[in-house]
Amino acid sequence: MSALNAGEIIFTDQLGREIFIPQPPRRIISLVPSQTELLHELGLEEEVVGITKFCIHPEKWFLSKKKVGGTKDFKPDVIRQLQPDLILANKEENTAEGLAELMDEFPVWVSDVNTLKEALSMIKSVGEMTNRKEPSVEFIHQIEENFNQLKEFLHQLPIKIQG
Repeated sequence: MSALNAGEIIFTDQLGREIFIPQPPRRIISLVPSQTELLHELGLEEEVVGITKFCIHPEKWFLSKKKVGGTKDFKPDVIRQLQPDLILANKEENTAEGLAELMDEFPVWVSDVNTLKEALSMIKSVGEMTNRKEPSVEFIHQIEENFNQLKEFLHQLPIKIQG
């Protein structure tokens, strides 16, 4: 990636790397099953052009989207044929060597999720990058509400759970 082109916005991934992404991205590849499900939740049916063989949900996408290989053994040639303008990856799910090759040619946004706070931040960022900010914020609120209900339930148990 070089200079910022018209219609591109700089986004910072969860590794602290800045990437240039056209707005809105029209050709997205997900190299992470959980992020594929997030893209579906955000309504990006038309924009997602490639997923891994492990992205089995939603089933309709698994049956219809182009497979780009696995999470660790994705196929750069297939990815090149799809000409993505955004690739979603993950520090733990994907190999650094494979991602480095893709980063030379495409905008690759890498997540690094270890906590609920980081997961919510990832959801917010993906929503902003894909021009789906409102649905991402609604999804975050839903998750937070579910966790609050779980905390309330746990406090009502006759035994106390440490942690």
